[in-house]
Amino acid sequence: MGPTRRGIIFFMSQLRFSFFGLALAILVTACASTSATPASAELPTAALTVVVPTLAQVNSPEPTPEIPTVTPGPTAVLPTATPEATFTPAPTARDVLDPTLDFVYLTPEETPVTAVPTPVERVELDGSVKNILLIGADTTGTEYRSDTMIVVSINQTANTVTMLSIPRDLFVFIPKSLKVMGRINTVINIARNRPEGPIPLLEQTILYNLGIPIHYYARVDFDGFKTIVDALGGIDVPVTCTFQDHRLIDPALDPLVEENWELYTLNAGIHHLDGTTALWYARSRQKTGGGDFDRARRQQEVLRAIYRKAREQNLLDPGAVTSLYNQFSSVVDTDMTLGDILQFLPLALNLDELDVRNFRLSPPYTQGWTTPDGSSVQLPVPDEFYKYVQRAMTAGGTNRASQNPYTVEIWNGTTWGDADDMAAYRLGLEGMRVSIGAPDRADYATTTIYDYTISPKGSPLAQLKKLLKVSGANVVAQPDANSPINFRIILGADYNSCTYTVAPLATATPAP
Repeated sequence: MGPTRRGIIFFMSQLRFSFFGLALAILVTACASTSATPASAELPTAALTVVVPTLAQVNSPEPTPEIPTVTPGPTAVLPTATPEATFTPAPTARDVLDPTLDFVYLTPEETPVTAVPTPVERVELDGSVKNILLIGADTTGTEYRSDTMIVVSINQTANTVTMLSIPRDLFVFIPKSLKVMGRINTVINIARNRPEGPIPLLEQTILYNLGIPIHYYARVDFDGFKTIVDALGGIDVPVTCTFQDHRLIDPALDPLVEENWELYTLNAGIHHLDGTTALWYARSRQKTGGGDFDRARRQQEVLRAIYRKAREQNLLDPGAVTSLYNQFSSVVDTDMTLGDILQFLPLALNLDELDVRNFRLSPPYTQGWTTPDGSSVQLPVPDEFYKYVQRAMTAGGTNRASQNPYTVEIWNGTTWGDADDMAAYRLGLEGMRVSIGAPDRADYATTTIYDYTISPKGSPLAQLKKLLKVSGANVVAQPDANSPINFRIILGADYNSCTYTVAPLATATPAP
């Protein structure tokens, strides 16, 4: 495998990146709002010096000027004045306060199908923490839904980032709405025609049901997402499990015609995806692959790939961000001004990947339920759901990269060229610092873990065995206090980057 290909996925262990950067790929790569100069934006102005006359000067009579006698003489040559340089200050971030829960009322026009929950206790956050709600919106058809919702929490004191994916089928109380209870992804459709727009109600719904205050938002629809990916020249995505689902043969074809669909497969490995394929991979709800909960994982992978490509192209430079802010004004709808975005760039460029936490709201913190009208939704599991949200949103309070993470060296002892990169990607997500070594051969039958640690206290050995599906018989203990690494993993032919069993889909095309 060449160095360029290896660099595509090995970023988890070699690059210093922030998930704020990847989750903000849509903000920084196409950073803009629905207008080039949004009403809430603070526009930079040139510094002006204004001389205000005093009251005495205003009321005093003007003296009669003396007209001097002019004696003709040689014509003077006056020096050319050098204009003073003007200074335009860089835009700064606005002061954004934690939102409060607006007055909530119930309407007698509808009887709730479940007990209306009480407001969740607000997550107590450090004053330097700012939460950004990323929304992927489906604007096709007659309904307008938030297909993707990810809260990206940036802790500027601890230099950490937390990402929490909210399932679109989460059944919640909707404040100030005739609907009362409903799926969280329907909120923006309910409020789409309100004068203030749909986002305030969605932010209030999240605050009421999850206790998370939202400070900023960024929303992009499907066409905008494809535009961003294609503008980057496509992205390289690690597909951990062979993925299969139906998709349109050509995006220009009519989706209502069954013959226009095909069964498409991405085998495990690294794939270069254009905008259309990346959207298909991120949106698919293929149930054999984990359904909506696994989709949240795939969306995270796609966002990481967008960020990685933007960074490779130096699009996180403040000058580039400033230019792109106006250039992509029609792609992203956001209430973030240019100054709001620029304040996070140092963190985006210098955060260690070990200080990025990824969370998803899924079982056992949610449970399936069928509404009286037959809709399948997810209900929060009492107590456990809210404890998990609190834990996820406060996970960024400490800098994990400074806590001497365990180091792992991976050897690819197989003929699958992407095996070591896929393993490095997976272990990097678990907070391990990974490097890739040179294998002595490529015909190992089984995966083996060499353990050089001298104490079992805090050891991630059990986690490694589970992730790599390695039995105790294939763990070799070689305690060595002087070893530069804690573990060496030699991947064998039995290595599988997928963490679940994927059943093949039938060839019949489902109704669009």
